[in-house]
Amino acid sequence: MTEGRGPDLERLRRLRDLFLDATGAPRAVAAYWQSDEDLAAYDAVFAARIGWKWDAALEDAIARGFAPGNGLHVVDFGCGTGIAARRFAARFDVSEVRCVDHSARAAAFAAARLRDERPQVATSAAMPGPHDADPDVLLISHVLDELGPSTEDALLELAARSKHVVWVEPGSRVVSRRLATHRDHLVANAGFSIVAPCPHQGPCSALRADGSHWCHFFASPPAEVFTDGDWVRLGRELGIDLRALPYASLVLSRAPSGDLASVGRVLARPEVSGKEARVFVCDAEGLHHLAAFKSRGSADAWRTLKKAGSGLRDVRVERDGAKLRAIEPLHASDQPQS
Repeated sequence: MTEGRGPDLERLRRLRDLFLDATGAPRAVAAYWQSDEDLAAYDAVFAARIGWKWDAALEDAIARGFAPGNGLHVVDFGCGTGIAARRFAARFDVSEVRCVDHSARAAAFAAARLRDERPQVATSAAMPGPHDADPDVLLISHVLDELGPSTEDALLELAARSKHVVWVEPGSRVVSRRLATHRDHLVANAGFSIVAPCPHQGPCSALRADGSHWCHFFASPPAEVFTDGDWVRLGRELGIDLRALPYASLVLSRAPSGDLASVGRVLARPEVSGKEARVFVCDAEGLHHLAAFKSRGSADAWRTLKKAGSGLRDVRVERDGAKLRAIEPLHASDQPQS
């Protein structure tokens, strides 16, 4: 990392206060970007962390078979510095990206950064508003804590006209539950099937449970973050826990996608102690809070939860009421290491 050093630390503190102290309530869009230097500093640090969330969400969708096609026309809504479009274009065949943001400066910056990385992709910058063409893919990143009602309604209308939607938000309870509400609306009214993260097409199980539950996950930063002196210093100076990357996500498609029979999805990460482990698992029947005990007939399940940590995604479980008898990770990358 070279951006975000010395002179930029105060700049980063100001941006952190604007962007990262969200309570989940909609905020007015402030004049975040006073210069391109603001955008470059944000892109090097805070957008990089958002990019790791996008990596996790896209890898999850690909594992579920997400394949939106070739020559894609993409809209990156609320693009900021364009990290979502760059992460998406690194994995899929994209021909055109429209970077949409309340800030014309940010949209132009995002389009320029994408051109630098993917010169073969046609890029343009735009303010929120009507679009002539319906997107092949609509990317939405970290917008729900700042959109007003009218803009949010316009976003949902744009989503309803898209072929595919990939949406990533912070993993806070309030924002995640709002995303789940939009999930249910788009599935019920716009003809979408859910690709990820849900293992079923029914109403959100977390919303059907009490208000203390929400669907969220944890992305893993690159290992070098913990040995890079600049990242370590910035984490200390800015009060950032480099390990904590909670996020909520939603991937929708027009292609049919049925319930994944007998598959559950682990929410958040297991809580593990020396004697027991507890985990939330969502499936077509609802949201289950399950416990495995080291010394009471479920030691293998306890060991799996202990070793896998926050890496678990799709699983098959055997349960007896609230007791977890066995748990089998379904992705090779989620298998606990011996």
